[in-house]
This record gives sequence, structure tokens and C-alpha cells, in this order.
Amino acid sequence: MSTAVHVTAVSDATPQDVSLLALAGELDYTNAERLHHDLQEAIGRESRDLVIDLSDLAFCDSTGIQIFLNIRKLVHDRGRDIALAGLQPRLERLFHLTGLIHAFDIQPTVGEAVEALRSHPSPS
Repeated sequence: MSTAVHVTAVSDATPQDVSLLALAGELDYTNAERLHHDLQEAIGRESRDLVIDLSDLAFCDSTGIQIFLNIRKLVHDRGRDIALAGLQPRLERLFHLTGLIHAFDIQPTVGEAVEALRSHPSPS
């Protein structure tokens, strides 16, 4: 793949204890390390729940899945939770096939993802 993946911190009407990031492009082994760094920078050191909007992520390979798992661990280690929103059918299928559909709170929209995080306690 040659298209980079971009991380955008979205500042909208999300609650103060929720960070919202949007990914766009194609995520594969050629840019996964850079994405991991960009995600860590975007998350910062704050202890907040995290919603990642994947509606503009066109492609993700197994290396990208590992990035999501690493970010999930980072967020959980801080006592917070993560939700993914807007998975394209291809990516949702990948999550089902790998069993990761159970490792993440996956919601159709960003709004539903924020609401899902607000409705259950963060992991300890």
C-alpha cells in the first residue's frame, strides 16, 4: 500500500473525559510504526477514554490490528476504555474473523461510541 494513514484529533462536543481521534487512509506494515507514534502523541499523557473513528480507514492489515491492540493496552493501563466507531464492512469482517470484535467496544457511529463509554465503568 502506498497511501499513508492520518490521525486527526477531533475537538467537538465530546465530554471532557473522552478523546476523539479519526483515522483516514490505509494502514499496513509500511506505516504502522508511524501511526503508533502518532496515536501515542495524540493521546498524550492524559487519562481519558478514547474513541477512534475509523469511517475513513480504507484498509487495515494484521500489523494495523496489532497497533489497535497496543493502543487498547495503553488506554486500559491508564484505567480508561476505548471504543471504535464507523468500521467499514471489510474491517468489521476482519475484526469478526480474528475474534477482536470481542476485545473492543465497536459502535456504528462516534456518538454511539461516546455514549457506550459513558454508560459503563472504565476497566480497573
